[in-house]
Amino acid sequence: MTSPQPTLLALVSRQIWPHILSVAHLKPYRLILLHSDDNESRTPAQRLKKFFDQRSDIIAKGATSLEPVPHDDYEKMQKRLGEVHASLPTDSECLLNFTGGNKLMATAAFRWAEGNHIRSFYLERGHRLTWFIPAVDGSGMVTEPEKLDVMVTNALDPIALLRCQTQDSDVERRGERLTLSDSGKALDKDRFFQQLQHGDNPLDKGWLDKQGAADREQKAGDRLELVTAAALLKLGVKQVVRSLRLKVHTPNGISSLLPHAEIDLIFNWNGKLWLVDCKDRISEDDLMQRLRGALPDSLPPSAKQLLDRVEGELKISPTKALKEDLIAINDIGGLLGQIVCVRKEPLPDEAAAYAKRNRIEIILKDKLDTGLQCLLYPEHPPPLERLAELKQHFT
Repeated sequence: MTSPQPTLLALVSRQIWPHILSVAHLKPYRLILLHSDDNESRTPAQRLKKFFDQRSDIIAKGATSLEPVPHDDYEKMQKRLGEVHASLPTDSECLLNFTGGNKLMATAAFRWAEGNHIRSFYLERGHRLTWFIPAVDGSGMVTEPEKLDVMVTNALDPIALLRCQTQDSDVERRGERLTLSDSGKALDKDRFFQQLQHGDNPLDKGWLDKQGAADREQKAGDRLELVTAAALLKLGVKQVVRSLRLKVHTPNGISSLLPHAEIDLIFNWNGKLWLVDCKDRISEDDLMQRLRGALPDSLPPSAKQLLDRVEGELKISPTKALKEDLIAINDIGGLLGQIVCVRKEPLPDEAAAYAKRNRIEIILKDKLDTGLQCLLYPEHPPPLERLAELKQHFT
């Protein structure tokens, strides 16, 4: 599709994945990130350059450069592209990625490529490249779709990807990086998941290798986080980061305020950053039933009103947690970020409906293997007999 040493020109905006996926797929000899003077473009371009300079397995260190371009003048934009193109070696094929930038920039860049018989492309959300190729007879452009192999980016560090994407938060604590140990890899998959369901701690079993540190004091939900991480790793995820903490980004450095987000698990898979929220506790409805059952029937009216108020607040709690997850994933994962919630019991109806509307996946603790396999491998789900069983547990 491309020459051995193409130069890729790419319009930059806030989303990083169109650049990471296209560079990993096309393997250009050099990459020129075209950005405006606006922070929505310049700052992401600077983060992308830093990312690529540290990932020599994607593109050679020093092969990525930044070039400013106008964002509000069609003719000046085309003139600037011509200047950048003229500075390239004559034997280098030029390609254009116009997925980023504002509409004026993208339109001007596409028309410039068309007028100069340069191949260009746009990356759709479904990880499909749409190529615009000069027609042989010079009559315009023809389109040609190409499906990306998104697994090519699965080995990338999730924290490096997070830092490349986010501009509102800084990593205050890197957390605990988990990978599958040799014994975890060697254990038969069915036996592995059977022991996880029995409640075995994957760290105690020696199935996980870890680097870094989480909270010193153990928490009630630690085991579910470790079990979920182990399940993800056994299903093919390269690494999972646990107990990552973020603070608000300020121009003068990391904020002195308390962390604004603590992420249970985060991992990179198939061109997305995935945030996993784990809660291993009884549902709010069961909690209220137990509380009411423990109280005498003859409560004064003021106590009944207070109890009803507590119940109302508890019903809001699951939805509030989902909203906080959405804020976090929009910051660290961009438009392609994905949230997964692992729960001991089903969500209340209102929270479940909210999750469905916002594409938040809910998996119950006792069906981690089939639930996660459906998410990670939607084109290769579990056998039908296991899916029938899953309907009772996978929302």
